[in-house]
Formats: sequence, structure tokens, C-alpha cells
Amino acid sequence: MAIEYINPLDLRKIFVDYFLGSSQLFTYAFVFLFSFICAYFQMSSRVFMVLLVLSSLIFSFMLGQPIYILIILVVGYISFKSLARILT
Repeated sequence: MAIEYINPLDLRKIFVDYFLGSSQLFTYAFVFLFSFICAYFQMSSRVFMVLLVLSSLIFSFMLGQPIYILIILVVGYISFKSLARILT
């Protein structure tokens, strides 16, 4: 039986593979957490959308499917607006 050692700086293996199990779930968890933090600190919608577009581009390249850009944008925007209304 071979023992596999995990590099402590390999964050992708730790968070994506072991913590959540799939990269799609990690993406949506990150977008929801990002939306919550931005809504909690009352970030402006324009700055949030710029950061959301950049992160959705990065995640869509990571996942390898361009349709995820639109899905991540919609999920992020809806969660940000709903959390902003709840937290204010």
C-alpha cells in the first residue's frame, strides 16, 4: 500500500479534490462566499461585477467549458443582490 503525501501548498488538491469533491461545487461555493463577503461589506455593484467577471473567466478556463461564464455570472449576481437586501 503506497502512502500519498500532500504538499501543503497545493491548494487545488486540498480544497477542490478533498474538501468539496468536485471543481464545479468549489466554483459555486467560492462565488456564493464571494457574494456574501461583498454584500456584507456593502461593496458597490460596479466593483462587484468587475471582480465577478474576472473570477468567472478564471473559473470557466479552469473547468474547461465556456458556458460556465454565463452561469457563474447569473448565480453570483443573484446571490449578491439578494444577500445585499437581506444584510441592509
